Amino acid sequence: MKAAIVSISFYEAFFKVHYTKGFRLTYPLPLPTSVAGIFGSMLGVDREDLKVEFKDLYFGAALKNYDGIIVENETFIQYKGAKVEKGVVRAQVINHPSYLLVMAGGDAKINQYYNFLEGRGLVYLPYGGQNDFFVEDISLMGFSDVVEGVLVGNYAPQDMVERIESKEAVLSILPVMHNYSENPNFYFMLEGTLRLKRPVKTVEKGVNIAVFPLEMFKLVC
Repeated sequence: MKAAIVSISFYEAFFKVHYTKGFRLTYPLPLPTSVAGIFGSMLGVDREDLKVEFKDLYFGAALKNYDGIIVENETFIQYKGAKVEKGVVRAQVINHPSYLLVMAGGDAKINQYYNFLEGRGLVYLPYGGQNDFFVEDISLMGFSDVVEGVLVGNYAPQDMVERIESKEAVLSILPVMHNYSENPNFYFMLEGTLRLKRPVKTVEKGVNIAVFPLEMFKLVC
């Protein structure tokens, strides 16, 4: 198994936390489903076809750098029958993030997708979680081997985590719609490394990036 790696940056990004209601929270890193959506956009795969097209593939992301998470006020208009409601909600936004995105799988399929991007270019420009958060730069970073490992620097389900390996770390714990356990929480590493209880598929690119199959998540891209 091998992995194709893409470096991508956005002026701003917002990857909606699934369970928020009154306050719009963002994941600091795109989940595997969002990474699949970004690759799907670049390759011209329709959203409703992602699950079939990317069956047996693994996806993941690591944060390279960012300028912090800010809070903005968003105006909304909601139509309810004959009534129109207007209001303002607070929303988190990731300021100027850069990520490494990984798509892993069988050699033939990964080569096919990578050669498509290298030869034809992007079918559609991806966006940072919402279509008004534009991409700043995209670079193909080549291939890497996929190995089994217990040290990861991006994210993992809380029930998989043995401990925080780094002496200094910055992380968020947020709920994710996944199928690994009844516990919805995921650890998202902004800095530092996690030690897991069991090995997962990882890709090393300056940081160990855990990759996960789409079938373990509700497909919300």
